[in-house]
Amino acid sequence: MSRLSAPPLRIALRTDAVLPRLAAFGLFVVAAGVVIYALVHSGWIQALLTLAFSLFAANWSMRLRGPHWDWLGCDAEGRWWLATREGLRHEQRVFIRVSDDSRVGARLVVLVCDRAETGAAQVLWLPWWRLDPVDFRRLRVRLRWPPEAEDKPGNMAWLQRVRHQAIGILGGLTQRGAQAMNTPREMAEVDHLLSDDPDHVYTEDELDAIEAVDPELALRLDRAQTFAQRQVLDEPAEGPIDEAAVRQSVEEARRILMQDGGDIEYVGLDGRTVQVRLKGACVGCPRSTLDLKNVVERLVRARSPGVERVANTF
Repeated sequence: MSRLSAPPLRIALRTDAVLPRLAAFGLFVVAAGVVIYALVHSGWIQALLTLAFSLFAANWSMRLRGPHWDWLGCDAEGRWWLATREGLRHEQRVFIRVSDDSRVGARLVVLVCDRAETGAAQVLWLPWWRLDPVDFRRLRVRLRWPPEAEDKPGNMAWLQRVRHQAIGILGGLTQRGAQAMNTPREMAEVDHLLSDDPDHVYTEDELDAIEAVDPELALRLDRAQTFAQRQVLDEPAEGPIDEAAVRQSVEEARRILMQDGGDIEYVGLDGRTVQVRLKGACVGCPRSTLDLKNVVERLVRARSPGVERVANTF
């Protein structure tokens, strides 16, 4: 799956008052140390020159400091952009190119980029506290998305593309061809990381382990878990089932699945079983069973604990 198949992003960046102050304090400590060293070992003239140079460098750094960005995004065509709050209100975005030197960590993303128009380089430090938890995971998943394969010139590249197209056509006709997404072997690798209990709350370490194998599933799990925690109600598990609450939960799951090309439709209630119909990219996808249990069922049972399971009808 290429980066062009990844869902678009639009992430709000909170004001960071920690890292700039730490950086300024660190530079002050270094400059003060250099000035004191020059005063002790070289005399007051060299110390004054060092102090003047430090003040000039600090003033120059303040002048070259980039604007404060409030929004970071990536459109459907894979183009990254930055915007201020006022700029986004007027649909004014600055398109950037994300460098391969960017680093993605568990609690920090260092985004190395340059403006597409001017080529001016900039480094964005994005710790976890600057973003919503779900947005932070979406950003990590998006940056880790497999890069677009480069086209190789020549007849061999053309023959290879024809071969891949033929395999895809035969696979669609025989239903035994190579799968474009995760293969059953890869799904088995994910299965042992998942819990059979739809009410299980995944920790950050568990989500990171799932993300290493299947980033899309980890992202959907994180979204569903966040929504479920917001929607949980104090209702008895053996009480009556509110069909309106079930419909609302299925609609919430639909919004999550649609961000990755999938879709779902509410069919009805059969006792304590909620019947749905998977649509869109979920049809025939090997991840659909995992999404049904770990995303849809989690959201439904969060608002309607009396539901025993969610089943897909064909």
